[in-house]
Amino acid sequence: MDVSITPPSDHPLIVVALSGHAGSEELFRQALAQAARMPDAEVMAVHVLERGTETARGDKDAALTRLRELVEGSGATWHMVLGQDISQALLGFARSTQATHLVVAGALAGKSNRQLAQQISLQLLQRTTAPTDPQILIITGHQEAKKTARLTPQNSRPVHRPRGPRWIFGWILALIGPPLIGIGFLQGSDEGELLTLNFLGQLTLVVFVALLGGWWPAVTAALLGTGILNWYFTPPTGQWHIHEPLNVVALLLFLMVAAGVARVVDVEVRRTTEAGQARHQADTLFELSGGVIREGLSVPALLEWLCRSYALRGAALVHQSTGSTVALAGEPPSSHEDSDYVITVDAEHVLLIEGTPREDSDQGIFEAFAGRIAAVLQQRALAETRLKAQELSAGNAMRTALLAAVSHDLRTPLSGIKASVSSLRMEDVVLSEEDTSALLATIEESTDQLSERIEDLLNMSRIQAGELVVHRSPIQVEDLVASAVRDVAGQVNPDRLQIQLPEDCPRVRADYGLAVRVLANLMENAVRHGGNGTVQLQAGSADSEVKILVIDHGAGVPRAEKDRIFRPFQRNGDRDNTSGLGLGLAVARGLAQGMDGHVNVEDTPGGGATMVFTLPIFEEEL
Repeated sequence: MDVSITPPSDHPLIVVALSGHAGSEELFRQALAQAARMPDAEVMAVHVLERGTETARGDKDAALTRLRELVEGSGATWHMVLGQDISQALLGFARSTQATHLVVAGALAGKSNRQLAQQISLQLLQRTTAPTDPQILIITGHQEAKKTARLTPQNSRPVHRPRGPRWIFGWILALIGPPLIGIGFLQGSDEGELLTLNFLGQLTLVVFVALLGGWWPAVTAALLGTGILNWYFTPPTGQWHIHEPLNVVALLLFLMVAAGVARVVDVEVRRTTEAGQARHQADTLFELSGGVIREGLSVPALLEWLCRSYALRGAALVHQSTGSTVALAGEPPSSHEDSDYVITVDAEHVLLIEGTPREDSDQGIFEAFAGRIAAVLQQRALAETRLKAQELSAGNAMRTALLAAVSHDLRTPLSGIKASVSSLRMEDVVLSEEDTSALLATIEESTDQLSERIEDLLNMSRIQAGELVVHRSPIQVEDLVASAVRDVAGQVNPDRLQIQLPEDCPRVRADYGLAVRVLANLMENAVRHGGNGTVQLQAGSADSEVKILVIDHGAGVPRAEKDRIFRPFQRNGDRDNTSGLGLGLAVARGLAQGMDGHVNVEDTPGGGATMVFTLPIFEEEL
């Protein structure tokens, strides 16, 4: 069944009801002519598929296919809804789409179809009582009438609709109940004394029949009961003629009271049913609002909620143009043709449902649900757009920082190398052995700095590309610290390092080279920003992790900067060539995460920053 979600609008919206019988095409053309007289009018064609006849349509499918081609070729939209009461389903669809006009046929070819169309029109006229209800336009041939119908209850018949078990049981009780009560009272010794009780028994039966089957079974039970009371219990018995006028009055009063009670009970049952449906719809909408809050922007979770709430076999959100599945739940249908229910969510997506709603009013819930999915898709699109904009902004900022860092931190060591090599090659100047050694030392130091900068750039590139190669093995923490100290010996005075490691520190599971690089970067950072004090290295284990602490007593890191310092190309105010590219901490954290570890910063008691390098303990140590 196709249902579209139409947002409220100020322009006219005409819904035309098409049955598929002869004359439907002419009715649609009349609706188009009506729309042409209204500025900016929109037309929707709807066909009500009666519940219980979904698989028994026969040749009617061909007529509906031609109608759909005519509708869509005219620029209108085609929809199908499932309903037990045709007029109620039409009015529910018109209300859900906020239609301004509802066009129906006042007559169709064939006596039965003509009576059916008249009854539907009459019911629509009776039910459109709210100010927001659409205006009913009844088209009979080429004539149009508004709420001035020539229809009367006398020339109409009830709309045929599939009946449930209660209706069947009501008819059975209406046919066998009065004879059974009569047989029971015939066994009494004094029929005169039991006549009043017999009347009450038959009246009670009529009430129960009205509760089960409605008005017509109850009327049938009342007529049958009246006949039995007349034939078997009203003198002279065994004939229809009644001698006493009072008995005639009693029987007529019984029939009138029974019919009146049946009518009251039938109306009350209908109203109770409608109230129950409205309460169920309100409860479901309330649950839907709660589900929206709980599930957020997760379309699969919303589909799971829909299937669970309505005992549906499956549901899928499908892209209309490509046919690809965006989200699904349960066992969704494989195509539009296999779906029990199809809801147009927006211009690009449809919702396919396997299973039918329990009540006709549940269709409104499905439409509200589809509207929520449309809102979720819009919110997700906005969130993705915002995220892409943030990524572009971050990428531009990173490229700007990279250019600034490369222009300074790579050019400086290159300039030192170039100047030293040029001095060594000068032929008109004789350099002493000390000057030559100093120039060679400058070349070596600048080369080391350049290699370090390039290594940091390569490591950062591998981390961001997700191509970091990690070879994990058991490592002693003492060996890891010793190797890191050797690596930074050229930049860090060993006298400033204070190492305090426990003797029973367990082995860690990590990549040896990457772990040494992380610890070396943390030590260089601590020496660079830790002032003139010592840098302490401590280690300890807790649970399944080993924490290596690099502690300095410098200015520390403000709370607002604790996350920023781990981003690429972030430097804490230094602009000389010894401060690096601002990649040290970013590389350290990225390498640590690649080894299932982590690097974060904490405050040092008394002032300073403590870098915490966490690595998992080797399994055999646990």
